[in-house]
Amino acid sequence: MSTRGASKPPQAGDVLDFDMEGVWREMEKLVKENLVRDIGVCNFTITKLNKLLGFAELIPSVCQMEMHPGWRNDQMLELCKKNGIHVTAYSPLGSQEGGKDLIHDQTVDRIAKKLNKTPGQVLVKWGLQRGTSVIPKSLNPDRIKENIKVFDWVIPEQDLQALSSISDQKRVMDGEDIFVNKTQGPFRSVADLWDHED
Repeated sequence: MSTRGASKPPQAGDVLDFDMEGVWREMEKLVKENLVRDIGVCNFTITKLNKLLGFAELIPSVCQMEMHPGWRNDQMLELCKKNGIHVTAYSPLGSQEGGKDLIHDQTVDRIAKKLNKTPGQVLVKWGLQRGTSVIPKSLNPDRIKENIKVFDWVIPEQDLQALSSISDQKRVMDGEDIFVNKTQGPFRSVADLWDHED
């Protein structure tokens, strides 16, 4: 492995099998010893979350995952809700680099103009109205201020449904360059990484 960090794509041995139960047991100890209040997971699939729920003494408090109208992740959201796990949505605006630029999506733009809001505000509000917290990324101070102005209005139901009906569902952050080594390691493809659920 490089001394400057992990290789992209990973080299043989960079990514190892995950001892989910062992790691979770250690995290549960942190709660029991009052070192942390809550523990959670990130980028879990339905398969991984069901496996965890099968042995966990403490249910995760939160599951952080990519979620936006271009990748609704509906089944995972429902599984979390059913089990009392809060969802935090990252990349709520999509990504220009990832090929899912929702800021310039026609449906988002139409609804933003109708409501006299920015596309970013509409996308953040969509996540909030689904019951998730959202963590939009921005380095622009004006956009950061804009993105917080989402608590004194609602997206009408028909517009919420239109946003929730955007076709061509696709992850922006598929993890390929970080976790997939096509010849060695536990993940030989993006499908392996996401338990063939996409």
